[in-house]
Amino acid sequence: MSERNLLVDVYSGDLGGKPNWEALVDAPNVVGAILKATEGTTFHTSWFDDNWPAVHDLVPDRYGDTWLRGAYHFLKFDQDGAAQADFYLRTVEKAGGFDVGDIIPIVDVELGGENNSNRTATAAQIVECTTAFAERIREQANQQTMLYGNGAMRDKGITDRMGCDWLWVPRYTAQLPRNIYERAGWDLGSVAMWQYCGDGTGFLAGYPTRFDGFGAVDISVVLFDTLADFRNKVCGQVIEIE
Repeated sequence: MSERNLLVDVYSGDLGGKPNWEALVDAPNVVGAILKATEGTTFHTSWFDDNWPAVHDLVPDRYGDTWLRGAYHFLKFDQDGAAQADFYLRTVEKAGGFDVGDIIPIVDVELGGENNSNRTATAAQIVECTTAFAERIREQANQQTMLYGNGAMRDKGITDRMGCDWLWVPRYTAQLPRNIYERAGWDLGSVAMWQYCGDGTGFLAGYPTRFDGFGAVDISVVLFDTLADFRNKVCGQVIEIE
């Protein structure tokens, strides 16, 4: 395991919609937060517009060094992937844009709850939609894309990286078995983060499942050897939208 660098990820339905970001500033090993920005081609909330700059401005003396942020898009497989990438980029731009120290664009590829339309998608539809999203990000923002996911690839037998460059894998167990990412076509060197804790539940020995004054959320550990390595590989550029 690398040095312990942790990030929380939060969406508008977490913590009553009012995350106490200040509680994370002095929390041991926490280096930032990842927020849900968009879903499909229409869903976004003022919550993101408010919290995206709030995370940036929380500790200005640390920002881009030991304090980072990221924004993710929940992909809908029955909608055009490129159009979803455009919507995501426009939304982040209107909320203040990407800055030095921000994690590259993140696409959330999962089947969702039992009533989610994503559950009826075929493997081919998932690959096509995700690839279109990643290609559009590269075309419009000249950036790589990080894929968040596990179950969709497992359940649909997908072994394609789908145009993405890095993997953020959720797995709420005491270990991260190699087959979890290798069966989807990834190697450990391309796994940027492991979400080991889901809504306050996690089993990774010695790692926290919640932080005082903040509440139960998802927590991930950076898998690069150092935070500087993580920044250099998946953070660091101002994204200019063409």
